[in-house]
Amino acid sequence: MSSYDKAMPDTASSLVSRRLFTKRAIGTIAATAGIFSIAQASATELGPTHDEPQIPQQERVVSDETTSDGQFIVDFAMQYLGYPYVYGGNGPGGFDCSGFTQYVLLNTLGINIGHASGGQYGTGAWVDAGDLLPGDEVFFANTYGSGVSHTGIYIGDGQFIHAENEGTGVCISWLWNDYYSSHYCGANRHW
Repeated sequence: MSSYDKAMPDTASSLVSRRLFTKRAIGTIAATAGIFSIAQASATELGPTHDEPQIPQQERVVSDETTSDGQFIVDFAMQYLGYPYVYGGNGPGGFDCSGFTQYVLLNTLGINIGHASGGQYGTGAWVDAGDLLPGDEVFFANTYGSGVSHTGIYIGDGQFIHAENEGTGVCISWLWNDYYSSHYCGANRHW
């Protein structure tokens, strides 16, 4: 078992694991080559590796559930449900809100949005509340401090996953409950 396999929670499906490994590899190769976006790296002809079986393209079928990058982001984030909240944390040992979104987007899309909710705000394409899709990053103002101070990942059906506080850790909350709806200030799409 490789160190990569050990780092993944047992609940990860092989499809998600394979997609994550591929996106991480592309991100690493891109950074090494001086390419700064996944789109640029994906467009670069890298060729197959010795570890990857050469499967004809028509056999690489992905189910409807995981076809979008947004759903891939949600699937990855959900693996960390119940993980502890640690102020300043941005890894599986513990997360704060912006550390969680930073970790999820870095490990799914290969982009580093930084580790501060205020800094993450506005890093993607602006999304109206009525157009939210699973995988969008949602933001809240005046929660733990003034200005944009909390963030999470929209998972659909009016819910989002986030590292809420030390009492709840990584959990799912209703976006439009009294508390979060009164602090909601916008959303970004990074994919």
